[in-house]
Amino acid sequence: MKILKGLVLILLLNTTFTHAQYTSPIAGGVDVGTGIGSNSWAPSIMYHEEIGSQKLPWLRFGVGFRAWGYYAGRTNLYTERIAGIEDYLEFRDVSVNGLSVLASVNVSFWKLDIGVNTDLLGLTYGSRRHGYYEKAGRPSNGTGKPYYDSWIAAKPTLFNALPLALRRNTGMSEAFVRFKAGRNVGVKLGYTYGRLTYTTKKIDGFNVYLDNSQRHVTRVYGLPYVALAFAVGD
Repeated sequence: MKILKGLVLILLLNTTFTHAQYTSPIAGGVDVGTGIGSNSWAPSIMYHEEIGSQKLPWLRFGVGFRAWGYYAGRTNLYTERIAGIEDYLEFRDVSVNGLSVLASVNVSFWKLDIGVNTDLLGLTYGSRRHGYYEKAGRPSNGTGKPYYDSWIAAKPTLFNALPLALRRNTGMSEAFVRFKAGRNVGVKLGYTYGRLTYTTKKIDGFNVYLDNSQRHVTRVYGLPYVALAFAVGD
């Protein structure tokens, strides 16, 4: 996770500086695949374009778009830990669909592309779910007291930015290896890092707060990923 964040930071710091030096053709493609877990799956379709420089032809920076979803069974989403307190809502199931703008960096040699990508901005949509706010055996007089041991309605965040770094956002990142099996088709294997964040819905016009006056619950998940990769330009 730390390696992925470091590579993404390098990408963001260098994209503007290096763009003017790029003279090689743009290479683009479409990846169609899914992340798969024991209790969840995360399908996605990603369009990407990369460009490199004559001095470093093996290093490429890119941008793209990703349409994706995340669907899981029983899931706990957690508040931010403050003063040693971390609350959670327990959901029977969760689901979200998203459309994101992403940035990427990869190293190419032989028939392999090795790289990372991460969502920069995105829109997400998901059905309203009800999470159980369990407080049995943990007496407290926090701001969430009116909702202890009850079901609370929540929905995924709508507008999102840099979900890899900012916990009140929803989106995806990937570390991957893309193998070019032919001129226009290949296989992509990797690992998807995702963040899912829900916000509690208002009741009678009033915000619903858990303890420590928090409305956002979130979790980071990781799934192995496999996809077919299609080249659309070179």
